[in-house]
Amino acid sequence: MSTEPPDMRWDPYVLVTDEKFNQFWQRHLSSQKRNILFIVGRGFDIRATLASDRISALAGDNRCDAWLLDFDNGLPDSELRARLTAENVQCYQKIFENGSLQELSIRLSTSGNQAGTSRNSSRVIQKHKDELFKYDDVVIDISAMPRMVAMTVLVQVLYLLDEAFERGGKDTNLHVLTAESVSSDRGAKPASLSDTVASVVGFSGELNSEVTEHIPRVWFPVLGEDQATRLTRIREELRPDEICPVIPFPSKDARRGDEIIADYRQTLFDDFQIEPGNILHASEFNPFEAYKQLYWAIDRYRDSLNELGGCKAYVSPLSSKLLSVGAVLACYDHRRTSDARLKIGIPYVEAASYGEPTQPTTDGTELYSMWIRGEWER
Repeated sequence: MSTEPPDMRWDPYVLVTDEKFNQFWQRHLSSQKRNILFIVGRGFDIRATLASDRISALAGDNRCDAWLLDFDNGLPDSELRARLTAENVQCYQKIFENGSLQELSIRLSTSGNQAGTSRNSSRVIQKHKDELFKYDDVVIDISAMPRMVAMTVLVQVLYLLDEAFERGGKDTNLHVLTAESVSSDRGAKPASLSDTVASVVGFSGELNSEVTEHIPRVWFPVLGEDQATRLTRIREELRPDEICPVIPFPSKDARRGDEIIADYRQTLFDDFQIEPGNILHASEFNPFEAYKQLYWAIDRYRDSLNELGGCKAYVSPLSSKLLSVGAVLACYDHRRTSDARLKIGIPYVEAASYGEPTQPTTDGTELYSMWIRGEWER
C-alpha cells in the first residue's frame, strides 16, 4: 500500500489571512488590468460585505462586477433578518456602483426535496456560465451563503473553469473568500433543520446504487459545535461501515478539539462505537492543511480496501466554512483524479429555518483568501 498519495493539486497552495490580505490583493490587482467577477450571497450575516469592500477599495481602474445570489426558502423573514439583509444589499450596491450588480435567484429546498438547493444552485451557475469567461478573476465570497449553496457554487465554477482551460480556453483565476469567526458562526445558527439528507450535485457517492451496494462505506464527519442532530441523521442515511470524525486541531482555542470530543462523547463512542484511533485532526485556520489530511485519509482507505472493490467515501462538512472548503477540495481532487475504486459523496443536512441572529460585532473576524486555480498553477 502506498504511503504517499499521488500528485495533490493544492500542495503547495496559496492562502492569505487577515494581516496579509490587503498586501496580496494590492499586488495581484496592480500586476495587470483585470476584470473581476464577485459571487456573493444576499444574506443577513454581518460579515457579508467585509471582503468585497476591502478588495474593491484596492481595485483602482480594475472593473468589479458581482452576482448577488438571492436565496428563497418560501418562508417570511423576521424584521431583524430583513433589516440586516437590506443593509448588506445597500452596501453591495455602493461597492459595485462603478460596475454591475446582477441578482440571481436560488430556490432553497423544501421538506422532502433532497437535492433541491444544490440542483437549483447548479442550474443558476450553468445558465450564466458563458459570462464567467468575460473575467480574468472570479471571486466567490462564501461569508453569507448557506453551506449547501457555497459548496455547490464552488465545485460548479471550479469545474467549468477547469474544463474550459483543458480544452484550450482561458486560464481564469478562481479565488474563495470568507470572513471567519467561530463566535459569529454560532450566533447565526439554524432554528430548525431539514428532515432529509442532501448531497452536493455530482457528489452522491453512489449512495443508493444497487450495483455498488457491496462496497464498504467510510464516513468523515468534520465536526463543529452543536451538530448532534445532523450527525445522527446523516449516519442513519449512510449506514457507514467505518466512521472517522475530523476534529479542528490546531485551533485558536487550544481546548476546542477536546471540548468537541467531550460534547459528542456519548454519540461518538457509545452510539456510533467509534475507535479513538479513527479520530483525525485538521487545522481550523488552514483549509489546505485540512484538505491534505482528508485527501490522505481517503486515499489510504481506498488502497486498503482495494480487494473489496475500493470504497465509498463520504465527507460531511459540519464545522467552519474554512474547513468546509478544505473538505470540498479533497473530494473534488479525488473525483477528478481517482479511479473506479473510489466513489466520493458530500452529504449534508440543510437548515430549514434560522433563528434571530445574535452577532453583536465583527470584532475578531479574520478575512481569508484562497487562490484555488489559475496563474499560480502554471
